[in-house]
Amino acid sequence: MPFEKILRDRIVSLINEGEHLRVGDEFGDAKSIEHIQKCSGYVAAANHAVQLAIPDPKNAYRKRAESIESSSEGFSIARNVGELRFLLHQLLGDIDAGLLVSFADRIRAETFDDFLDHAKKYLSDGRKNEAGVISGVVFEDSFRRICRKYNIEEKNQKLDKLISVMATNNIISQTKAKRARVAADVRTKATHAQWDEFDKDDVKVTIDFVEELIMSHFDS
Repeated sequence: MPFEKILRDRIVSLINEGEHLRVGDEFGDAKSIEHIQKCSGYVAAANHAVQLAIPDPKNAYRKRAESIESSSEGFSIARNVGELRFLLHQLLGDIDAGLLVSFADRIRAETFDDFLDHAKKYLSDGRKNEAGVISGVVFEDSFRRICRKYNIEEKNQKLDKLISVMATNNIISQTKAKRARVAADVRTKATHAQWDEFDKDDVKVTIDFVEELIMSHFDS
């Protein structure tokens, strides 16, 4: 399951969980020490979800969630739960409306970066084959996602054809198209265990090129 869906489901779960936790006594305060403890855990989890959804620390949602968490203490914490729950509800609405267009892209960029870090480590350790498999797979996944961003039909299409279409539409330059074909070649040969048909320099080109793709199309 894509991480962005997991995170969205978590936000929905927190909204539902906060429905009963926000209910306090006649003054709106927490009803017991146990209630305070549950509210404290909720506030931390809700703020964490906002941070995962929005990497930019200057974003209004981020700043407000952090402000609420910093003032959450004592019996009044139930009111903070209510405020955070409503903030999550509004955030979810913006995500679903496409107003946070980088939501999935940023999460995907972080995932790609993690994989590439492993590929770099393998390459530095002299494990060219493992690095080729990882970098090649990440290249194909990221490249096909970029195609979908630009409404280019990629399903059941070979990478070489997609590279040509991307270059023809000036989404990538002809120079980058050549590097993309090197990466596609590494992807094919590594996943078919044709270890002698690519070298560490090919893998290095693939890693560097994928990092450029991520920076240009997912991490802005």
